[in-house]
This record gives sequence, C-alpha cells and structure tokens, in this order.
Amino acid sequence: MGPVGAGGDDRAVCVKARETSRDGEDGVAVPVEGTAGDYARQTMVSSAQAHERAARLLEEMADAHPEEAEAHRQSARRHLKWAENDRKLAERYAPRNGDPDRR
Repeated sequence: MGPVGAGGDDRAVCVKARETSRDGEDGVAVPVEGTAGDYARQTMVSSAQAHERAARLLEEMADAHPEEAEAHRQSARRHLKWAENDRKLAERYAPRNGDPDRR
C-alpha cells in the first residue's frame, strides 16, 4: 500500500468507527447511539445508495447527451459495481439476523 493520501483507497483505510463522540461538553467523550458496527454498516448502506443515485443520474445524462453516452454508461456501471461492493460489506458486518438496509 502506498503512502496515505496517494489515492482514495488509501485514505479510507485509516478511518475507524468509534463508540464515543468528542462533541461533549469541554471535549469530553459522550456515547454514540448504537455500536461502532451499526455505524459502519449504516455508512456502507448510505454509500451504496449514493452510488446508485449517481448511476441513475449518469444514465439520464447518457440519454440526454448521445455523443457522450458510452462514457456516462461506463461510469454508471462502475458506480453500480461500487454500490454492490458496499452492500456486500454492509451485509458482512451487519449484526446477525440483520437487514443491511435497516436503520
């Protein structure tokens, strides 16, 4: 793996979910609702939904701009792949018997 900041993938590796927030009075940590696992799962589901929205928008752009349609459709396919990967991660880390899209 390259140095942090060399690419988008490297930056994501350094992010960790924690079960407290530093937003308390005088910087005191306060508990966050749910667990770190719930937070991570919800984040992956949210990311998947954002990729799906981007794919829909790119498909609309392809229809509106035929001269650039293939590039837009390729980008849409990439976003759908990333959405699928995010959902798989959400399922992998969801609490047992959990629905990855539940909130």
